[in-house]
Amino acid sequence: MKIAFAPLLIISLLSPQLHASDIDKDTATRFINSFYQAIQKHDLKAVGNMIDNKATIKVLWTQADPPQSFTISKADYLQQLKATWHFATNESYEIKNIKVSFVDNVTTVSLQETENRTLFGKKAGQQNELQIALGGDTKSPRIISIQNKTKLW
Repeated sequence: MKIAFAPLLIISLLSPQLHASDIDKDTATRFINSFYQAIQKHDLKAVGNMIDNKATIKVLWTQADPPQSFTISKADYLQQLKATWHFATNESYEIKNIKVSFVDNVTTVSLQETENRTLFGKKAGQQNELQIALGGDTKSPRIISIQNKTKLW
């Protein structure tokens, strides 16, 4: 009996590693660029399809005293995007310093993002340091979590 379980144990231990490697660095980078193109185009359906339904978005607002953190769902995140698109003009999103790594067998993309817009007639923006975890595989990666450290102006 013990011998029969050994191969299953080995396979189960290796499965997450094989699954994580399905999303390589080039695929992850293309996916993130496509995600931000969908945001820039205000394509809520495309953005929604790129985020897993159970994804969590954690935000740390560094300017608050003390800094505040909160977690929102995919639905809340999409609602925030929709509201921003409705009320803002002259939007721009710039991403840079994209780095892909494998953290705890999960493909993780780190990047810096700058957002600028005019909101209710005033210039506004934010600087974000993001850690975006991807699940799925090369054919259909999805965002499973976002951790964001943000500074507003």
